[in-house]
Amino acid sequence: MTIRLGGRFWAWFVAALLVATAAAQGIMLYAATHDPTFAVEADYYARGVAFDSTMALERRNASLGWRATAAFAAVAGGTRLRVRLSDATGAPVRGARVRAALVSNLDASHPVAVTLAADDSGGYVATTGALRRGLWDVQLDARRDADRFTPVVRAEYTP
Repeated sequence: MTIRLGGRFWAWFVAALLVATAAAQGIMLYAATHDPTFAVEADYYARGVAFDSTMALERRNASLGWRATAAFAAVAGGTRLRVRLSDATGAPVRGARVRAALVSNLDASHPVAVTLAADDSGGYVATTGALRRGLWDVQLDARRDADRFTPVVRAEYTP
């Protein structure tokens, strides 16, 4: 028993392959353009042009000898960020104005900006709304007198 396929079958087969390919491309295009976690680095061109000044700031950061640590904790109704700044001797850096941009590795297109206040232990704290769990880049900007310290500290939030 032999099966004979007519010419119309092959025409419809090729047409079905073309439709399936176009549908798959449409699905991929939709997925690529509707990703809520997609992010483009803000002012990337200006930052690239200012690379020399960025490196100079990094050298000033290193010459200060300051170190930073960050930790998250769940609190009622939100998340508390605690940052500790220490100088080259390990003593707390007091009297600084500290701001931070919190950037989730899962959703970099929605950074959270906070201003931290000094606490009694020599650290700096801020409370935000509820954050998603996972790794966060804490982009600090600490200023005290003429000193400016701008590290990026990675911290994990596990409520």
